[in-house]
Amino acid sequence: MRNAALLLCFVAFGYAARSQKFSLLPQVGFENSKTKINYNDGKSFSPLGVRFSPQASLRLTYSSRKGHGLFLGAATSRTIISYNFADAETGQNNYTATAGNMQVRLEGGYQFNTKPITLGQSKRTTTNTPAKKSCGGSHHCCSRGGNKSQSQSGSRATSWLRIQPSLGMAWVPGIPSDVLTKTQNGQTTYQYNAGNWNTAVIAGAGFEFGRGSTRQFTVGINYVKGIGNLDQKTFSSVSSGKLVNTSLSSSVSAWNLRIGIPFSLKAKTKNKPVQQTQHRNSGCSQYRSMYRCTRIN
Repeated sequence: MRNAALLLCFVAFGYAARSQKFSLLPQVGFENSKTKINYNDGKSFSPLGVRFSPQASLRLTYSSRKGHGLFLGAATSRTIISYNFADAETGQNNYTATAGNMQVRLEGGYQFNTKPITLGQSKRTTTNTPAKKSCGGSHHCCSRGGNKSQSQSGSRATSWLRIQPSLGMAWVPGIPSDVLTKTQNGQTTYQYNAGNWNTAVIAGAGFEFGRGSTRQFTVGINYVKGIGNLDQKTFSSVSSGKLVNTSLSSSVSAWNLRIGIPFSLKAKTKNKPVQQTQHRNSGCSQYRSMYRCTRIN
């Protein structure tokens, strides 16, 4: 699973690099996670219940003209629970639990962008442009409408919404050990890192808001389900003078809400200069298509 996640990340980055069409999205928000522990195949329980933690993320995306694309990013994660107990026989009831350290996870996968959905109706605007007057030589030229102005109508930029569903994988590099044994003052204690996943499935959707050709902000909602390194762990210990085998496993899921401002990164292209030639005409021939001319004898 680890190699598959790495391969997915590199493929996503390489595809975006070749296309030279990038979109960078930094986001901040919070993540709601819940980690459950299964002790000796008993009923699973959550030592700390539902937990909220701040979250920051950065996502690089590529999108084709048809809306298909790939994404690659990183986000903070805090789903580990340090489960500590001294006696394996009573560890299910006599324990202490604390939230683990903040980690960084890598994310990569597929994203689709829908067409913009118009929010509200556009309003028509009218601008008045003064008519031009010009005379050349002994010719008197004036506009067809005299001093009347020319009106130009246009439309005000409208607000829009684009939906961006996505599906991918997440990977946490350098995870800690699952079971740790500590001895202090002749007392042996055990620590189990519940929710210590290294790979997870992520699915969600972004809601991008904009006006005209400007992308203003994006609100993202994502679901995370840990799948790797959460299998059963078994260790042996001595309790009341006898050998005791203890089995522990965990499950973890989370959802997050994030908001950020997207930045479009486009490759610059050099345009060749266009040479323009101007022909100077005498009299009213320069204004023949726009004005009515009267020759003065």
